[in-house]
Amino acid sequence: MTTSVLPAAGVLGVLGGMGPLASAEFLRTLYAGEWHGPEQSRPRVLLDSDPAFPDRTEAIRQGRAREMTERLEDRLSQLLERGADQVVVVCFTAHHFLPLVDPVLRGRVVSLVETTAAELAGATGRFLMLSTEGSRRARIFESQPGWDAVAHRVVRPGEDDQARVHRLIYRMKRHGPLPHEALPEVERLMQRHDCTGVVLGCTEFHLVSRDLTERYGPDRTVDALRTLAVRFSAGLPAPQRLVSSLPTSATR
Repeated sequence: MTTSVLPAAGVLGVLGGMGPLASAEFLRTLYAGEWHGPEQSRPRVLLDSDPAFPDRTEAIRQGRAREMTERLEDRLSQLLERGADQVVVVCFTAHHFLPLVDPVLRGRVVSLVETTAAELAGATGRFLMLSTEGSRRARIFESQPGWDAVAHRVVRPGEDDQARVHRLIYRMKRHGPLPHEALPEVERLMQRHDCTGVVLGCTEFHLVSRDLTERYGPDRTVDALRTLAVRFSAGLPAPQRLVSSLPTSATR
């Protein structure tokens, strides 16, 4: 059983680059939070930003699980060898391949999917899910143990709207936050599906998390990266069940 607490003097590993702006924003969120004490009390973070990772949605479509798994194992190993205690993989779609990763490495990963499920368990109302087509195709959230308890309150966009969300995600990968596009689109979809909250099921939406949180409130904006940043900065435990509890849904 792996620890679910990042030690006060521990080192946080961040495997990013998928895309690079999202992982950079996660670091900004982590360090911009409320801190008690001098800057020397803030955690050491090891960031491996590797934009050369294959496109995760295309890897799922093309059955390139082995390639993704080997690359994840290599990067996770390097972060742990350099001193990371736990690692956050800043890409929801990449979580599809984590059950295939060596259990020793996998047990040191804090799951964004697990964190999202835990946040939803403590919320009420209907939530719009914003994710890539790859995450949806692979049923990454639906494969999470305990998801059944919250699934009835999570709404998926229709096929056409899902394609619009996917295109928006890739525009933000290329151009940055684009709040003038993202916020109206999210509002339109929430109204269409009668939702009171939104799940940021793709880390690119962390780029506009502050805007969405300001509009809908923190209880109505489920953002796993924001949640983990707050927990780590406050020395609170990560979710109890880590990604090692996920079923092996991908195939080699």
